[in-house]
Amino acid sequence: MPHWSPPGYLILSLLLAGCGDVAGPGGGTSDRVTQVVAAGDYACAVDSAGQAWCWGAGNLGQLGHGDTLGSRIPRSVAGGLVVRQISAGDYHACALTEAGEAWCWGTNFTGVLGIGSLSGPEALPHQVAGGHRFTRLSAGGSHTCALDGDSVTWCWGQGENGRLGGGDTLDSYFPAAVSTSLKFVAITAGFAHTCGLTAQGEAFCWGSNFRGQLGTGDTLDVTTPAPVTGGARFKTVEAGGYHTCGLLQTGEARCWGNNATAELGDGHLMAAAIVTPVAVDGGRRFTSLAVGNYHACAITAAGEAWCWGQSVYGKLGNDSFFPTAVPVAVAGEHQFSTIAAASNHTCAADHDGLVFCWGRNSLGQLGTGSRSDALLPVETAPLQ
Repeated sequence: MPHWSPPGYLILSLLLAGCGDVAGPGGGTSDRVTQVVAAGDYACAVDSAGQAWCWGAGNLGQLGHGDTLGSRIPRSVAGGLVVRQISAGDYHACALTEAGEAWCWGTNFTGVLGIGSLSGPEALPHQVAGGHRFTRLSAGGSHTCALDGDSVTWCWGQGENGRLGGGDTLDSYFPAAVSTSLKFVAITAGFAHTCGLTAQGEAFCWGSNFRGQLGTGDTLDVTTPAPVTGGARFKTVEAGGYHTCGLLQTGEARCWGNNATAELGDGHLMAAAIVTPVAVDGGRRFTSLAVGNYHACAITAAGEAWCWGQSVYGKLGNDSFFPTAVPVAVAGEHQFSTIAAASNHTCAADHDGLVFCWGRNSLGQLGTGSRSDALLPVETAPLQ
């Protein structure tokens, strides 16, 4: 889930992230990657052995390497955790172990690491407080949410706009239960909002809504889960910065929220907030979806990647800087199995477990060992 921070904080972070980069050679990944995630100016992956790897900006400890250095190549997350799921927020990341323990690292602004206190940045993984066993988690802009084995939803971090779902706007330094009787099977944290999905495919969102990203038919914030309008049944929902997208159970994509840079993919560029789901142009059926900073991408059953929205730095992967209001194919003959969209770059893993990234690379977020931007997918350096 891919997000951004207020301009002053972002500028400071970018200045700090430029220090201490670790460079390395290019090449192919040596271990099969099963999951790739990206947010802010970095990315992470999990290999077939459950080892987590991160690269890009590390100024706030978000790479989990035990320091605040950036890295232009993948480096293993410290601590030896065996990871089954990883999630990247703007300046923090979290992972689930096989036992369902949640560990987080990076900035702890507003308690986003869930360790019971403010500290940081924390460049090593710290276990989330409370002794919970989670099945899924999602790191957002300045909050984190997770589901436990009973499908109870827990959130922690910044509570502004009601993004923690507890019925108020208070911060929480440790997991706090979302105020709802709904049982979610999937959870996604955006920059300042959160969405959950029930087993029946009903989508509910809460938190910031000033661009209509909750899909509730208006632009009012809500502090507890509210249904996305229209009655559509989804198989997945992904929250971004100021827009949200989901895949219907038939595979067609729907998006809502901000469309100022065509990130809804419905063929239009609109200054007004889109407060209800609209169909992504083309009617293609996708199997997975990623929502980033002003852009989104999805993968078909054949492994083809399609992206839409803003294309600064070439983050759509179609050899162009021009935005597009309809999905365009990512260049190359790749067959991707998973994809992740961040602020200004995108990464994906193919069926062979190799990772490719494209877009901005000034902080090494493409993992190639260089700082050259890429308008087309480029393979990351080996995991080492």
